[in-house]
Amino acid sequence: MVKTFQEQNHEVSFHVASLGATEDHTLVTPCRYPQSKLSVLTERLFGQGGVNRPNYFPKLYHYWKVLQRLKPDVVIIRDPFKFFSFLAALYSVALRARIVFYTQENISRARSRKTKIAQNIIISLFRAAWMVPIKSDEQAPASMIRHMFYIPLPIPIQIDTSHHEIREEVKILMIGKYNQERKNHLLLIDAINSIKEKYKVKVTMVGECARDRQKVRFARIRESVYDLGLSHLIDMQANVPYQKIGDLYKTHDVFVLPAVDEQYGVSVTEALGYGLPVICTDTCGARFNIVNGKNGLIVKSNSLTDLITALESLVSDKDQLALMSKNSREYVLSNLSGNIFYQRFTDLMQQRFNLNCSN
Repeated sequence: MVKTFQEQNHEVSFHVASLGATEDHTLVTPCRYPQSKLSVLTERLFGQGGVNRPNYFPKLYHYWKVLQRLKPDVVIIRDPFKFFSFLAALYSVALRARIVFYTQENISRARSRKTKIAQNIIISLFRAAWMVPIKSDEQAPASMIRHMFYIPLPIPIQIDTSHHEIREEVKILMIGKYNQERKNHLLLIDAINSIKEKYKVKVTMVGECARDRQKVRFARIRESVYDLGLSHLIDMQANVPYQKIGDLYKTHDVFVLPAVDEQYGVSVTEALGYGLPVICTDTCGARFNIVNGKNGLIVKSNSLTDLITALESLVSDKDQLALMSKNSREYVLSNLSGNIFYQRFTDLMQQRFNLNCSN
């Protein structure tokens, strides 16, 4: 998203509550401002609330002066129901900036009456728009929110296809934080253990492993690999810098994300951009980018049988694998490119704010 805006000659500033160990900051350096004493007290009483730190917010006057100096025309705010997000929205209104809220949810998902009221109030209060990156085929007009727009997250498209030549050994890639059990690393390990005698496969697992909980679970997963005698087939890598993730996509043939209840799953669409067929679950937000049987396969969540069947379907048919690789790249070109994203975003700005973003 940042790259697309910069390519369109927009100046981008990025303000955050926390920094990830493997994030890529080559395009823009994120700014995390001094924490308010009230925020410090809130975190002491109620905890940090996870890696996204929903109870963090900067010093009030200091941050006001920061935004005053920036004089933003448009402010994109992730999840308005966090302290920092709400503060940024209040200040943005005072500075007459246009506000676009962003959450990773399905635009046509079923919403409770309480959720609909809350989202509509936030949009009306801040005279904002709301963008989401997920759109299903099923339409639910009763659940739709006014001024909410589907805007696909842009994915870089790789032109080089030489790394997708048919080869004997199929290389499988999985990316997911090691501390989250719902990522289902162990399920993929069990699936590989089931097919290892029939097919030549190798697996690379990549994930963040910077915190104590991540390290503990990483050790547990590695122990499972060792106990099953799969160390020669499964390579576990930790804290791979984002700049090097592209090399992993390029050197693998299939991407698998067996995670359950994945809010979106950017790695799914990134893999498609590199021409990898994708296997993901029916509770993964990004599954709507998978045309089943065309550029990947969707399996039932937590189903070892489904995962094994999907893996066998791909690794046993190299011609199908090559065709799916081509389809993956073409899908991203038609649906998830930077140009597609920017056109939809400018349409949002025109429809909601009557603002022309064209240069």
